[in-house]
Amino acid sequence: IWGEVTELNGVERTATIQPMFVKDKEVVDFDFCVIAAGCNFGVFHKWGESLWFPTIHAAARPEGSWPHLDERFLEGRRRH
Repeated sequence: IWGEVTELNGVERTATIQPMFVKDKEVVDFDFCVIAAGCNFGVFHKWGESLWFPTIHAAARPEGSWPHLDERFLEGRRRH
């Protein structure tokens, strides 16, 4: 699944996902869950924004220093 998990429900073992190129969110079930969130280095920014790590979370992009750039893609990183 290519998208961003916006909510996890451990009791029901479901994840709400915003797929990359679909407008509506989807709910999928899972047997186990591995959270690989990476690391944000910017200790002085609410979302950990850094020049060295792209802002990828949907909730963080509007509050970032470069909201007009989609850093999930290489072109957005280059323009940054």
